[in-house]
Amino acid sequence: STLLASSAASDVYKRQGRNNLFPVAVYQLSGSEKCSMISRMNSSKVIGLVALAEKPGLGEALRIMRRELSRHGLGSCVIETPDALERAIGRCGMLVTFGGDGTMLTVSSLAAMHRVPLAGVNLGRLGFMTTCSVQELPLLAYALQEGSYLTDERSMLEVVRAGEDGVAAPPRKLALNEVSLIRAQSGKMVDLDAEIDGELLNRYHADGVLVSTPTGSTAYSLSAGGPLVWPMSRVVCVTPICPHSLTNRSVVLPDTMTIRLRPRERRGRFDSMVYSLDGRSAYPIEVGESLVIRKAPETLSLVHLRKQNFGALLRAKLRWQGAEIPSDDE
Repeated sequence: STLLASSAASDVYKRQGRNNLFPVAVYQLSGSEKCSMISRMNSSKVIGLVALAEKPGLGEALRIMRRELSRHGLGSCVIETPDALERAIGRCGMLVTFGGDGTMLTVSSLAAMHRVPLAGVNLGRLGFMTTCSVQELPLLAYALQEGSYLTDERSMLEVVRAGEDGVAAPPRKLALNEVSLIRAQSGKMVDLDAEIDGELLNRYHADGVLVSTPTGSTAYSLSAGGPLVWPMSRVVCVTPICPHSLTNRSVVLPDTMTIRLRPRERRGRFDSMVYSLDGRSAYPIEVGESLVIRKAPETLSLVHLRKQNFGALLRAKLRWQGAEIPSDDE
C-alpha cells in the first residue's frame, strides 16, 4: 500500500526538499495511449517510462510503476520507440528506462542534451548504472514525489568526424561509455594513430582503439584491459584493442585534452574501419579522415535512491572474491 511504501522509504531516504518538476494532477493513460498523449497535457512535465525492447517481466514492471506514480499524483507516459522518445522528451521531467545498461545508453545522449535526469529499472543482467530493481519501484515512485532521490553528473564524450583538411564538421555525437574505432572486417588488424592535443601518442597495429569515460571503464574498456576508474574522476582512457605489441597499454589522460584518432594505410593498403558510440551504432570512416574526441559540455544526471558505494558495486557486479570481505551491513 501507499502507507507501507512511504513508511519503508522514510527509513531509507533523507528528505532533501520537494521536487517541483512533476504535476500533482494525475493523468490516467491506458495501455494503447502512448507518448502521443503528451501533446494534450498542456505544459505539464511528466515522467517518461522508456521500454524500447521486450524483456521478461516488462509489462508487470510498467504496470507497477504507473500505479505507484498515480498514487503519488505524478503523471507518466510510456515510450516504446526512439522516434517517440524524440517527440516526447520535451515534456518529460525525468526518464525511467526499463531494461538494463544498454537501454540507458540508448537514451543517454538525448537525456543529456535536454538536461533530463535518467533513472533505470534493472530487467537485465548486470545493471551497473540502473537505479533499482522491480521490487524497489514503490520506493522509486516515493522518492520522485518527495524529491528525495540523489543524482550524480556523469561526463560524456563529444565526437565529430574531420575531413582530409583536418577540420571537424557537424553533426557532433555524444557517448556516455566510449568511442571505439575498430576494424570493419574480421580477421584483419588495422593501423591508426592516436594524437593528444596535436601530438602523436602512438601508432597502433591492433583490432582498434577505444576512448572511454570513467563511466565506461566498467564496459568495453574493461574487456580490452583498461583500468577501473571511479565515476567522478576527471579523466579519459585510451585503450588499444588486442594490440600486436603487448607493450601497448591503456593510457589515462586528463579530460581537458583533445584526442584525435586517425586511420592509416599499411604498406599501401587500407583495411576498412568503422567507429561506434557506446556500441549502439557503427559509422564507416575512410583513410584521410579522423575522429576528434573531447569531453562534451553536456553531462548526464544519473538518479540513485541512496548514496553510491562504488567499491561495493564493483564487488557485487563483478563478483569479486577475497579473504574476509565484509558484507555491506558490517
